[in-house]
Amino acid sequence: MEIPISFIEKLITISRKEPVSIGQFKSKQNKDLLKIFLDENILHRSKRKNTFIVYTNNVEQLRNFIRERYGIINIEDYYQLLNKPVSTKSESAQIASNSKLKQTKVYSGFFVRTFADIEGSLNGEKIYLKTLKGSSLFISDFKNFAISENVTIVGIENPETFYRIENYKQYFDKIEPLFLLRFNNNAFIEWLQQIQNRYLHFGDFDLSGIAIYVLEYRNKMDFRRCSYFIPNNIEKIINDSKNYTDYVNQLNDPKIKGLNFDNYPEIKDLAKIINKYRKTIEQEALMNPNAS
Repeated sequence: MEIPISFIEKLITISRKEPVSIGQFKSKQNKDLLKIFLDENILHRSKRKNTFIVYTNNVEQLRNFIRERYGIINIEDYYQLLNKPVSTKSESAQIASNSKLKQTKVYSGFFVRTFADIEGSLNGEKIYLKTLKGSSLFISDFKNFAISENVTIVGIENPETFYRIENYKQYFDKIEPLFLLRFNNNAFIEWLQQIQNRYLHFGDFDLSGIAIYVLEYRNKMDFRRCSYFIPNNIEKIINDSKNYTDYVNQLNDPKIKGLNFDNYPEIKDLAKIINKYRKTIEQEALMNPNAS
């Protein structure tokens, strides 16, 4: 189901922490979309005076859901694109992966970036992978993209974290990290399946984040190469967290139901800590805002 501009307008408002009256979702398409967002616990509704309002408790989760489910990387840019009489394929590819919007085949590939001095090869030619802060490389011909086996692939789900990874540099100073942000296709897992490098998942410290790691990465490649980034003081950080709401909401996440985290040695202790304190934290809790 495509997202019309009228629904995008409401999502932008909600993402600014401003509630929207449920009566504004008038069309059948908007009502159907709203039901999806409510059923997935991405949006919530509550009664205020004589009406119901729609809101979010987690803007980042909302943006990630829009990106993963609908291929919209940035809803504000997407809104501008829909309002633009003529847009280039390049602009569309940067903003959304909706094939009907671009009127062309969805781009295959993924984004990579690193602050380390790492080289790779693309079609046999040397390629330097170190990127400026706020920039990345899009690898489309991934089947002919190779890197040294001593490089650790670090998968990131959140675009904001991906483009600000320098603020987490202290956690990756013992490895040569190449950070990967998947696009709206399967290229990322196809590439990970064809290489032998260690894979480290840098996700949020919540049950949904762990489930994504298990279902979309670990279960689709050699699990012996896989691990989940967990800081040494994670129990204290989670214990100090005030975020009970996400934990409760995520108990209804269909990705979590049916998963026995005890079957996955590298993350079972993290799952137990989350369940013990019934709290979660996001990656931003680890960020060093003074990083260069």
